[in-house]
Amino acid sequence: MNGTLAIWYEPDENGNSSPLIDAEPQPPNLEIHFNLWRDNPSKTNFLDIGLRLSDIDLVKRIYLYFPVALQIEQFQDLSDVMAYGQTLDAVFNMVVEVGSKTDLRYETTTNGEPFVTVHKVKVGDDLILTPVEDGLKGPGSTITLTENMCKRLRAAGSRSQYIRLRLHLTGKSTSLFTQEIVGQEKIFVSSSQRLELTELRLNEQRSFPHSIAKRASANPFKIARVHYFLIRELGHALVTQHAPLRKVRRLEAKLWASYLRGREIAARDAAEEERLLSRLIIYHWREGSKEEPIQDFTAFASFQASAPGLLFYMIGVIFLGAIGSALNDWGKIYWGVTVTSLPYWCGGLALLWLVARSGVWGWLEGRASWLWRICTKSAKRLMQ
Repeated sequence: MNGTLAIWYEPDENGNSSPLIDAEPQPPNLEIHFNLWRDNPSKTNFLDIGLRLSDIDLVKRIYLYFPVALQIEQFQDLSDVMAYGQTLDAVFNMVVEVGSKTDLRYETTTNGEPFVTVHKVKVGDDLILTPVEDGLKGPGSTITLTENMCKRLRAAGSRSQYIRLRLHLTGKSTSLFTQEIVGQEKIFVSSSQRLELTELRLNEQRSFPHSIAKRASANPFKIARVHYFLIRELGHALVTQHAPLRKVRRLEAKLWASYLRGREIAARDAAEEERLLSRLIIYHWREGSKEEPIQDFTAFASFQASAPGLLFYMIGVIFLGAIGSALNDWGKIYWGVTVTSLPYWCGGLALLWLVARSGVWGWLEGRASWLWRICTKSAKRLMQ
């Protein structure tokens, strides 16, 4: 990740301060949920961000910075999706029930007690995007939860307020949190190793752009806890991580199906969705507590997987077989050897011996590696 996420707020200077006249206002409390979903076969690549806020009487606006150029269309509100089936249970890891509703929010309870109020965010109205240009760090983007949105949060009562957004990682943001390194193995092999580096940083001050540093440092939230969930498909083996995991488990397909797709799953499609989701693994990290809030958060993990190289392997086999067949016919014509007395594979062995003696094999391998790199780069450009 080339940079860090940053979150801060703008205080409402005209808001109600502490009842103690001389007391310094306390920063609002924040608990953050990050869910990074990566499933290459189904082309799933997005980051879900949940903000659980309390003591927000002085919050006028909320800002979240991303170190990459984004478009407003990449953001999606998840308040409606969270109400599908048992999605709230999955998100909060407890039994949560939906209570009273309005067009813009709904109450929740757990064990009969008030829990959080979930708010709808109208992208483009309640959430706006501003480009950030920085000569050293490169282009970035800041999303703002507007003054009207924060008024609704403050007016909802004393219980915790919750919003949840999805950032679809497309275009320039595709590799915002990940980098793939393909092994430099020989080209004519059945597979090669691919290493994927995944990193998420929050409020790492040394990585702030100059235009963000002063604003983010002046009014930081009191971050009581960060939950970070990284969801990857089977076949990617965890190699290293920045800190011990709290938990690893398979994704509960029935709980997460509607949430992942962003819609209610029809009964006829449920079996197929569950089959696809059963391939996913959840890695969970957690830091912070009410007694020991955190200033910043860093999560790093690397995964290893096999990248198929069968294309060039098959081409090589077919090519050698064809040459071997030609040598067999040539031997029959000029040496009077019959097909039954000179099997086809003999021609292939003869060709390999000639190539090895002449030094042509290294040249062919070099050209094939060069062609593979060109094709890979072209494919990446097309995907962007």
